[in-house]
Amino acid sequence: MWRPTTDKKFGVVIYNFNGKKTKHGLSLEIGESVQILEENGQGWFRGFSTRRKNTKGIFPESYIHIKKFKVDNKGKYETVSPVEETIVTEMTSVLREWGGILKKIYKEKDGKYMELYPKIRKVMVELIGYRCQIMSGDRTHEQLRDLKKITTQKIDWGNSQMQLDLVPRIECEIADVDNTSIVDLYKLHQRSMEETESVSFRGTVRRRKKRESIAIHHLYCMLEKFDCQIGEDAEFYFSLYDAKEGIFMSERFLSRKNKNEVRPNNLSALYTDLGLADLRDRDLYIVVHVVRVGRMLYKENEKKKSDQVYRRPYGCGAVSISDILISSPDQLEDDMKQYFIKVYSCINSEHDFPILHENIIKKQTSKLGTSNSQIIGIPISLRMLHGDLIQIKRENPLLFSKNVHLVRKLGFADVIMPGDARNDFYITIQRGEFEKGSKTAGKNVEVAMKVFDSDGKLMQNCISVGEGAPLSSDYRSLIFYHSNTPKWNEVVKLVMPPERCQGAHVRFEFRHCSNRDSQKKLYAFGFMKLTRADGATLADDNYEVYIYKCDELHQFRNVNAYLNLPSCQAEMMVVSGSVAGNTNYQRNLKENFFIKTTVCSTKLPQNLELVSLLRWKDHPEKIQHTLNRLMEIKGEEIVKCQDIIDTLFNILDEDTEAYGKPVFQALVFVIGILSDRRYQNLRTDLDTYIEKHFAGTLAHKPLISCLRQCAEEAIHYADKQKSIQRAFQAIPYLFKFIVQSRMLYARATRGKEEAVFKEDMNNLFIAMNNMVQQTSDYVLQSQVTLLSYFSTIYDCLLQEKGDGKAMFSIQQVALYAKNLLDNVAKEGVSKELHAAKLRCILDTVNSRLFEEEASRVILSPVFLTHIQYHLMQRQELKLCAEVLGDILTSLQKLQKESSNSEVQQVVQTLLDNLLQTLLTINRHGDLTGMFVACLINTLKVMKEEHFTNLLNSFPDRKPLKEFITRIFMVFKELVKKDVFPQDWMVMRMATNDVILSAIQYFSQILTSHFLRGDSFDTQLWSSFFNLSVSFLTQPSLQLETFSEVKRNKIRDQYGDMRVLMGHEIESMWQNLGDHKINFLHLIGPFLEVTLVPETELRRTTIPFFFDMMHCEERVKGNFKQVESDVIDKLDLLVGTKNKGDEEYRTLFKTILSEKVQHQHWKEHGLAFIHIVARLLETLLDYRDVMMKDDEKFKQMSCTMNILKFYKDELKKEEMYKRYIYKLHDLHVPDKNYTEAAFTLKTLADSLQWSPRPLQADEMFPKQTEWQRKEALYNKIIDLLDRGKTWEHGIPLCKELAVQYETKAFDYAKLSAILKYQAQFYDHILTIPRMDTDFYRVSFYGLNFPMFLRNKALVMRARVYERGDSIRQMIQSEFPAAQVWTEHHPPSDDILQSNVQYIEIRIVNPIPEEPELFRDQTVSEDILKYYETNDVKRFYFDRPFHRGVKDPNNEIKTLWLDRTTLTISTSIPGILRWFEVTNQEKMEVSPLRHALETMQKKNKELRSLIASYASEPGKSINPLSMMLNGVIDAAVNGGIPKYQEAFFVPEYIAANPKDATFISRLKMFILEQVDILGKGLHVHGDLAPADVKPLQGKLEEQYIKLRNGISDQGSPIASHRISTGGKPITPISIPTNIPPPSPFTPPEDTTTFKISLQEPLEPSRRPVSTISTGSCDSNNSSSSGVGTIPEVDEDDPDDVITDISSVPKIPSRSLTRMVTDPTLSTSAPQLSRVGRSASIDITMRRSADDAPQVPPRPSRPASLDPKFASPSFRENLMQSRPAPDLPKKERQKRSNSVSPSRLQTQDRAPPLPPKPKMNGGAYTRQSVHGYPVTPSQRPTSKPLPPTPDSPVRRPTTPSKAPTTPSKAPPSS
Repeated sequence: MWRPTTDKKFGVVIYNFNGKKTKHGLSLEIGESVQILEENGQGWFRGFSTRRKNTKGIFPESYIHIKKFKVDNKGKYETVSPVEETIVTEMTSVLREWGGILKKIYKEKDGKYMELYPKIRKVMVELIGYRCQIMSGDRTHEQLRDLKKITTQKIDWGNSQMQLDLVPRIECEIADVDNTSIVDLYKLHQRSMEETESVSFRGTVRRRKKRESIAIHHLYCMLEKFDCQIGEDAEFYFSLYDAKEGIFMSERFLSRKNKNEVRPNNLSALYTDLGLADLRDRDLYIVVHVVRVGRMLYKENEKKKSDQVYRRPYGCGAVSISDILISSPDQLEDDMKQYFIKVYSCINSEHDFPILHENIIKKQTSKLGTSNSQIIGIPISLRMLHGDLIQIKRENPLLFSKNVHLVRKLGFADVIMPGDARNDFYITIQRGEFEKGSKTAGKNVEVAMKVFDSDGKLMQNCISVGEGAPLSSDYRSLIFYHSNTPKWNEVVKLVMPPERCQGAHVRFEFRHCSNRDSQKKLYAFGFMKLTRADGATLADDNYEVYIYKCDELHQFRNVNAYLNLPSCQAEMMVVSGSVAGNTNYQRNLKENFFIKTTVCSTKLPQNLELVSLLRWKDHPEKIQHTLNRLMEIKGEEIVKCQDIIDTLFNILDEDTEAYGKPVFQALVFVIGILSDRRYQNLRTDLDTYIEKHFAGTLAHKPLISCLRQCAEEAIHYADKQKSIQRAFQAIPYLFKFIVQSRMLYARATRGKEEAVFKEDMNNLFIAMNNMVQQTSDYVLQSQVTLLSYFSTIYDCLLQEKGDGKAMFSIQQVALYAKNLLDNVAKEGVSKELHAAKLRCILDTVNSRLFEEEASRVILSPVFLTHIQYHLMQRQELKLCAEVLGDILTSLQKLQKESSNSEVQQVVQTLLDNLLQTLLTINRHGDLTGMFVACLINTLKVMKEEHFTNLLNSFPDRKPLKEFITRIFMVFKELVKKDVFPQDWMVMRMATNDVILSAIQYFSQILTSHFLRGDSFDTQLWSSFFNLSVSFLTQPSLQLETFSEVKRNKIRDQYGDMRVLMGHEIESMWQNLGDHKINFLHLIGPFLEVTLVPETELRRTTIPFFFDMMHCEERVKGNFKQVESDVIDKLDLLVGTKNKGDEEYRTLFKTILSEKVQHQHWKEHGLAFIHIVARLLETLLDYRDVMMKDDEKFKQMSCTMNILKFYKDELKKEEMYKRYIYKLHDLHVPDKNYTEAAFTLKTLADSLQWSPRPLQADEMFPKQTEWQRKEALYNKIIDLLDRGKTWEHGIPLCKELAVQYETKAFDYAKLSAILKYQAQFYDHILTIPRMDTDFYRVSFYGLNFPMFLRNKALVMRARVYERGDSIRQMIQSEFPAAQVWTEHHPPSDDILQSNVQYIEIRIVNPIPEEPELFRDQTVSEDILKYYETNDVKRFYFDRPFHRGVKDPNNEIKTLWLDRTTLTISTSIPGILRWFEVTNQEKMEVSPLRHALETMQKKNKELRSLIASYASEPGKSINPLSMMLNGVIDAAVNGGIPKYQEAFFVPEYIAANPKDATFISRLKMFILEQVDILGKGLHVHGDLAPADVKPLQGKLEEQYIKLRNGISDQGSPIASHRISTGGKPITPISIPTNIPPPSPFTPPEDTTTFKISLQEPLEPSRRPVSTISTGSCDSNNSSSSGVGTIPEVDEDDPDDVITDISSVPKIPSRSLTRMVTDPTLSTSAPQLSRVGRSASIDITMRRSADDAPQVPPRPSRPASLDPKFASPSFRENLMQSRPAPDLPKKERQKRSNSVSPSRLQTQDRAPPLPPKPKMNGGAYTRQSVHGYPVTPSQRPTSKPLPPTPDSPVRRPTTPSKAPTTPSKAPPSS
């Protein structure tokens, strides 16, 4: 029993479940989330996956992990979501989305994203780990916060890399769009975008920080492990050194390494307090000084080893760190950067140790020793850190998990942080100058330093030699061996409490360290007092310390004994004692010691004036002077002393009248110092002082008075403006002092003088109001300063007094602000003042004043008025937008507390101004986004009553219309233009949601105010519909283009807004009624709506077109406009913009067909709908094909299909032209230059040579028709030249020449085109062109595109392209297609099924006769082109056996099934293939096949023999092989097989109708014997000596052949070829006769004479119909039209035969069909198939009776013999074995000739001489077996059957009067 679930509603799939194996099962995958609807209590759930909410089913309970959930909108449409951390939900969604994208990237191998693949994959793995940690529940709050931060940064980085949507965040959490104002949402997007750009995928993924905005920077340094084999303990001192200034910038970081330890003791340091100038302007190095601690001499003998330990210089190293310091401010610095410090030794030159780092930096190699072998170098890792140190430690816990030593800067940082109390005294021991005395070598001087307090006691543990070392009580310097001028340059820090510094001094003790006796002997000392007698701390300076003599046993029991002595030159005049008079200590004038001091203390002043101020009571008469001198002290001295302010107020309390003004100025000065960027962090200390330590009860009175005086003086005194501005800058703290002082006073006096205080305050604000009214230039900066700081006093004035009441009421403070802003001058003032006013308003909006309704009611009207003024003036628009944005944000946050009147004020005041501003500003500027956010936010906070009140505020329809028009225009711009970046999807969707709601409100206005009667406004309604269409079709709402995750997010949040808008459009459309006729121009926009792939939307909007058709038909009687616009727009939307699909075509056809069923114009309507449906199908096919670049065949075919559709059916010239250009653009990259030329020519043919202006199009600019046609012709001629189709270019050149010569009179162009034309003529004769093959390609099945479905094409292959290549090309575009291998066409069942079969078969062209060449003698080079070009008909043969096949002689039953194809357009054309439009079949009998074979071979022989007349010197091998092959075949089976098959009495008796053909076959046999005899004559004459044996063999075989024919007893045995008993003599071949034309004369009957006795002539061709041979000069098989003169019917010797119906087969090589079943014929064939044309032969038994051949016209002089090519008919046929022959026969033929013979056999034989008939007239019955045109056909001759006949089996034609009594038999 299924029941609804209550506690199990949401879960996650933990096992894959195959629902197909279970009834009603729901298939699930691991990781899917499911919503559970019901359970049956038996372990099964029913529900759906959140990925497929519409598919419900059952699944096992055990496969689901139940999660905590929450239910929204309980009930039937409830929404269930898991209860978990929002970051976990986001991570789950992100991982799913990224996973799908990664699969796609991996599958498509997109190079752009493949590099990203491993990075994204790594981040996904990390996210999974973070997700587990967050869900584990064992992390602290801090750890969770850090995990969320890292996680969101990685998510944002991945989204940006994969161009996914930006996620606006607030503290790592996704912003709640519903509870966030649009303005805040806009700002969040901006901030998130900036942060996302700074995210790195490596490490911890930190956000970038701009260094310019960060005051303090830090350098983290970590030592790596390194080898150190000094043999003694070592000290490594690391410091920051500025090479530009030559100074050390930081303290020293000390890392000690024991000689027995592997690693040093201190590894990490943080150099702090670096400023931006330090990073940018300094040349910083890390310098390391290595100090050896042990023996005096490094190589000292172990036996003499001293017990003393000495600090000795060892080496130095330096490395530049500028690259990590000067990196881009936006560069990510998450990783440690490695450095290597090379250490140079100074063992042999100790005196260079102090400057060794300088030599290293300057690369003075001559002064450097070699890198020490004991320390190769020190590796370190550095990393820059920025910002507050506390924050850095929190963000980088791993860095500070170990002991990290803070190394301070030598001096104050650029910014002093609150609580940063320092009291560091740095002493740099620089150098010394000592006398040698009586010693021969210098001293080994060691300096020991100790610190004593004012009582002379030694201060313990106050000396630091470097960070990382423990504090000590004394310090001992380096020892330089035998050096009287040592240079130490060692920095020592004194760490003492401030109170112990007064009176303290430092003592320096000098000892000589003897290496001989291992003793340190004291011989002198010096000292330096840390404070002066006047109480000031020792100034930062270089000092020469006086050296006093003493003995080694001196104990220094009384320090006062030497303190009265001068310690340096500065004390010579002030000490009480005399140096000369002190007998205890004598100064050594020959020795000197130099130090440098630096004090970094916030407690110890070094300035005398500051000390005087602090001790003002000592000299009260100097107070005025001291206060004046205070303002000359540097700020860093002021901030060091934290007792100054107390001192100032103490002076003020002493005498208010006397000291009020100077104290006020001094206080302003001190407060001004805190405004400095370096010290602004100390303001918190000042706030703490005011709140807890300030005690000036009377201070408020003089402070108020001085402030009022400043405001009043600003009006009148230009020279006091600077001091007044400083006072106004100090207003925040002055008012704090005033309010705190008044509260202290009120507390002390129990609230007395309250009225006086408020009166004083009112007078102060009145003075300020008067000041801001002024328009003088000199007061401007003071006004700006006051406005800039005025908002900072609100909190002070609203401070509670302690009794629960504020010092001033919030209304009173609001009035102060209102009065000040209202008094600011508007006219005649600078923009700077306006900007300051708006900034003051902005600060006020964000202050406490605007949070309370009581004050907001006072301020809002003022603020809105000022904003309106500036918007109208187009001033300070950015500030206006910011102010308005913050106002709207405040109203939305306080929406429950705020009244509707406040929103209404904003709407009434600013809404229209916002619209006008958006329409005028630059839409691509920075301001647009903020103003759009303000507009959308305004509309979002509006309710229905606000819309109503807004509309009621317009006095009449005109301003209302203007307002509606403006808002529609702005909305349309928002949805059409990219106001927000593409990845701001959240912002876009929130904007769309608000716009949709607003449109629904404003649409009601159209219905109520602009629909009825005269109030109807077409323009406004059109604006509404255009806006609605733009909204609905914007990319942001096309959900189907988004990922599943993104699509579900949008649907869950907003639904499908397209459907909502569609219903709104439908409602408004129906409201129009009869006005619909006015909106026929919206067909295009409505089409765009209906093409949106949303079924409900389509069903809603498609009926609009019926309404339009109905309206137009009712008004105009037709709907032609609808027809035209629909077709025009569909082409653009579907073909170009890739809209629409098959579902749309079906819905369009179905819905509209149902609508028109009951209309009287039903027939016309259905026809139109059918055409549109066909157009959609065509365009969809075109679009699908064009999306794949590698499918050129489909693209061209589909483009051609559209061309035909637009041209033949729709008659759309513009669209036709558009696709002409597209087809041209497809041809050119594919190098189909000829086809590209023919494509453009179709367009050129439609133009005239006229001056009519034409508009610009896709290819040409605006020009006249004459110019357009000229440009097209030039482009076509160029393409024809590139495609070597010069024959078609010549007519265009001629036409252009006529225009240039007779119309344009442009002789320059005329000359150029004539030269071009001459080149074409020359190219025809000189440049060879390779032949190409033709193939029939058939497409069977319904799965092919419409333009190929069950169609056959004839395709012209490229040069060298064969059938396999064609098949591969077709199959690459149709991978599912199978090859049709059957020998018969597919059945209708296959043709009508959803399959794909292709069949490819080679075909032969049937040339057509050019009119120009009839009755002309034409060069072979000219005629050769037409053999395979300008052809429209093709054929192919299939051999088969009829009857019982004789295994000994297959010729008897071998028939040919001949198919003739006619295509729609001749080739070449605009494509390389065209559709077959007609197909006919006929059968060729074995006898006629034999006739064709014999005739072909005879012509080959004649052609080859005649070729030796023009080229007698060429190789004899081709002739040798030809003769050998023919004679040998004739002897061994060729002719005997024919005799056996057709000359036997049985056959003659059984086939009496074949008598004529038998006679003709006999004639051909005799002719071949005669030709062979003459060929032997030629061969014998030309054969060299080595070929003579072959000649003899051939002659013997020839005699055997001739005798064999006689011995057969055949009817032709009586014919004897007499040689008169003489050897065969060579044939005399004339050479002065031009080659014959390939065409027969254009008469009706074609005959020629065959005389067996006449000599052979060279190739000469009269003009006749073109043979169908190949253009390849190697082709040898051809057939021609033979003619024999007619004889009188009374002459019994005349025999008339006619075989005119046999078509001629061209010289296409069919051998390729052997290996490919798709290209081969279906039956074997004995001999070459279809290689000869039908022949009309009139044969005479006596050669003497034959009429003489008329003389041929001589060759034109322009045809140079050297350009003559082989005979046209020589190229007509080939002698290679036919593919239709049986395999054995083909192999036999192939093996019978050598390659050289094959090369020769590929040359076609010449036509025989053309005889003169009937008084010189030539007649022709057929051309190559095909009838001539009816106009050329004589009525006196019969028309034999041809392949053109539609009858499948040709019948015998009727007799004609001129034919013999016997009709020619049918084929």
